Amino acid sequence: MVRKMMVLCALALSACGPGMRTAAPTPASIVMDTARRWNVRPVPVSEAFRRGLAAGTRTATGEPGARYWQQGVRYRIRAELDPQSTVLHGSERIVYRNRSPDALATVVLNLYQNIYTENAARNRRAPNTGGVTLQRVVAQGTTLAERPTASIGVVRAAENPAAGYAVEGTLARLVLPRPIAPGDSAVFEIDWHHRVPPAPTFRTAWEDALGARAFVVGQWYPQIAVYDDVNGWDATPYLGDGEFYLEYGDFDVDLTLPAGWIAGATGTLANAAEVLSAQTRERLARAAAGTDSVVHAVTAADLASGAALARPANGRLTWRFSARNVRDFAFATSDHYLWDAARAAVPDPAGGERTVAITALYRPGAPGWERAWRYGQHAISYLSSLVIPYAYDQATIAEGPIAGMEYPMLVFIHRAPTAESLEAVIAHELGHQWFPMMVGSDEARYAWMDEGVNSYHEDRAAADFFRGSDPRAGTRAAYLGVAGHDAEVPLMRHTDLVTPYGARTVAAYSKPAAVLVALRAVLGDNAFDRAMREYARSWSFRHPQPWDFFATFERVAGCDLDWFWTPWFFETGVLDQSIESVRAVSGGVEVVVRDRGDNPMPVIVAATSGNGVVAEAEAGVEEWLAHGGTRTVTVLVPTQGAATRVEIDPRQLLPDADRANNVWTPPAP
Repeated sequence: MVRKMMVLCALALSACGPGMRTAAPTPASIVMDTARRWNVRPVPVSEAFRRGLAAGTRTATGEPGARYWQQGVRYRIRAELDPQSTVLHGSERIVYRNRSPDALATVVLNLYQNIYTENAARNRRAPNTGGVTLQRVVAQGTTLAERPTASIGVVRAAENPAAGYAVEGTLARLVLPRPIAPGDSAVFEIDWHHRVPPAPTFRTAWEDALGARAFVVGQWYPQIAVYDDVNGWDATPYLGDGEFYLEYGDFDVDLTLPAGWIAGATGTLANAAEVLSAQTRERLARAAAGTDSVVHAVTAADLASGAALARPANGRLTWRFSARNVRDFAFATSDHYLWDAARAAVPDPAGGERTVAITALYRPGAPGWERAWRYGQHAISYLSSLVIPYAYDQATIAEGPIAGMEYPMLVFIHRAPTAESLEAVIAHELGHQWFPMMVGSDEARYAWMDEGVNSYHEDRAAADFFRGSDPRAGTRAAYLGVAGHDAEVPLMRHTDLVTPYGARTVAAYSKPAAVLVALRAVLGDNAFDRAMREYARSWSFRHPQPWDFFATFERVAGCDLDWFWTPWFFETGVLDQSIESVRAVSGGVEVVVRDRGDNPMPVIVAATSGNGVVAEAEAGVEEWLAHGGTRTVTVLVPTQGAATRVEIDPRQLLPDADRANNVWTPPAP
């Protein structure tokens, strides 16, 4: 990847042929002539990633290095939500273990709720709640005083500041009484409160709808930022568009709510006997042990009669949730939630099968939500077979004011107009359980690594659920709508630097999904699927960079793909192949294909004979790159008699920007 680009590696030439077919062998000694291809060059590699390679934490083959490390964190949180005032009070104890080789004199905190203040820098509209108030900050047993940012740099640390902390927007930096030595740990204690923002807003909110109030709460607790082997402290402000880069850790959370309010959250419920009625517990046990159909654990009649939950004398219930090896924690709650319970079967690493509890929480009247459990069941089972098995014991789908947002074991979903759209958004958000919940990429820097990879898998899940549908078509059309125009931006651009918002949608979601479909056509279905599984396996509960993704695919496929990565991920060139001419020859037709675009790709040509038989032939990408930068290639396609139609890429696997020039038919007599 970082070497001078060569033609397809001799290791496995056939792996890089179009589709599942075999590419014509090309000697590995032929150097590609890129003089006439402005966007074909070795993949640019960041200096930070090169340092990781030199340090042995990363490898050129895409696997974690022998010296790879990442930090450890454990949260103990006690919180109480007042649904009337919408104020959430919290207290947390954090144990942070320094597994890096560096002594850490400062620690960065994420204070995401500060985006809801009047003076916050952001790239989305947001209500003003006043942000988060830090009532007490203790580090290593010492209470820290707040200091001005002039004395404690937040985004960029100041030199030798005194102990204390400073807040700047959605970040805080704590200067510690003493550095955390490599292998040592530190304890932090923080008390805080904030108001949950009202809808409409993004990712976290409350609303009154369907005759009831519901909360979906994320980004709600002070959180230690990532310190990694590539970039050190991630002091990236939360501006709204960019999502999150988070450290894996363990959570034990006590959430106190008024009696009658049902909660769903990251993790497993640790005190079911204290908060649920015997009837509800029996129904949940039946769902876990029974068939794959739904069990209505809490119905509207149960809510009306008070039969769903325990009835505490003090009018409050504390829900205790426990989660291990997750990168975040969120919850949803309402006093009108119906609770549907089911289970999904997923492969077991030992070779058998295990079940995952599926929960759907929704208010009566939410359209189509009586099928939400089924969409969740399918997504968890299907993606577990397609990628790697789902790692957790449960998955909860919570209806509320957020159109779609993902957290470990929990997703927030809004009402949807059709069954297809509800299934799609549930499949997409649950797909995030793999990317980035299990494969913990940096979403803000490289949104395609979670949104794009996940959009690709969402389309495959939807096609499997609604047989005969082609969700790829809409994804591809969304990208092609801006392909080659000024609105398009490179996939590798930081999400918060992509404007306007529509450009982010293409760069993060639709273009990378369409590009991955094309890559699967290039490598072949089996090689692509193996590479995706290997990437997910190697980087489960770790922090991959784009170059880890690129190198893993090259290693599994056995070929150099710089000619693919650089044009599609670092530039905004387009693919445009056209039929130049068609000539009948003995046994078939000679089709001259012209490459009018910027991005070289293999050529797939299909010819239809008069009797309806369709035959295909191909030319590898080396035809464009190894022969002086040629712009035409001739493909011989066998036919049975005269051809009635010739088409480039009839299955539309490649994102060709102009398909009007992809079809030839003979002139009328």
